[in-house]
Amino acid sequence: MLHLGSRTSAVTPRIILVLSFLFLMIAAIFGLHSSYRVDALRADVAKANAARDGAEHRRVTQETELKTREMAVAGEEAKIAEAENKAAKVGAELAQLQKEKTELQTRLEEKQKEIDSLQKRIEEPGAAAKPSERPGAASTPEKQPISPSPPSLEIKAEHVEETTPPPRRPKRLKTAPVTPPQVADRPATMSISSAKALAIYAPRPDYPSAARSQRIIGSGVCVVSVDPRSGSVTEASMAQSTGDPRLDNAAISAFRQWRFKPGVVSKVRIPIEFQ
Repeated sequence: MLHLGSRTSAVTPRIILVLSFLFLMIAAIFGLHSSYRVDALRADVAKANAARDGAEHRRVTQETELKTREMAVAGEEAKIAEAENKAAKVGAELAQLQKEKTELQTRLEEKQKEIDSLQKRIEEPGAAAKPSERPGAASTPEKQPISPSPPSLEIKAEHVEETTPPPRRPKRLKTAPVTPPQVADRPATMSISSAKALAIYAPRPDYPSAARSQRIIGSGVCVVSVDPRSGSVTEASMAQSTGDPRLDNAAISAFRQWRFKPGVVSKVRIPIEFQ
């Protein structure tokens, strides 16, 4: 019994030592495993922090870009609004100019009508004086036959009987005898270039701006009576209208300013064309 007890007492410390060593090994293993897990957790936390920092940086960057884009859009909208304001101002100015143009056009037409009425009033005395002369001129050819003569003589005789200014007609009828008519009933017709060749001063009729803007065209024939001694135009009228009174008045006004060479022509028909 004694021997068995001593053997048991000798084995027990060894077992305790072995068990202690085993527990230490197990603790070391668990410690290593825990340290590994802690390191892994730390790495995961670092990765999570890095991902969070990256996401935060991206968010800040996106917010900055968004603000920049918003500012750019606001700037573009301001430019668009400014351009729209300028366009509105230009449209208002154009409308005002169009209104002023219309008013000027209306005034011009009114002035043209006044000029037409004044010209008609001025031409009425001359037109009323012509019928008193024509009976004599018509009765004279019945007494004497018309003989052919050079064009210049025919034009001069026509002037003596038809185109003398009204204040001098009574005096001429009293002092000068009536000469046999050598004039044809219809004055000679020549182109405007041919008429200019016989003239000293021949301004071309101005194309009225109102008619030009409206693209009005027309052609007609103007009869011009000339004083053979001075070459001045005593009367101008439209034998064939251009179809527009403004064009007719422009032609008449221009031909009344003409001055021919003395003794060349007394009455002539000049075609005129506006285009």
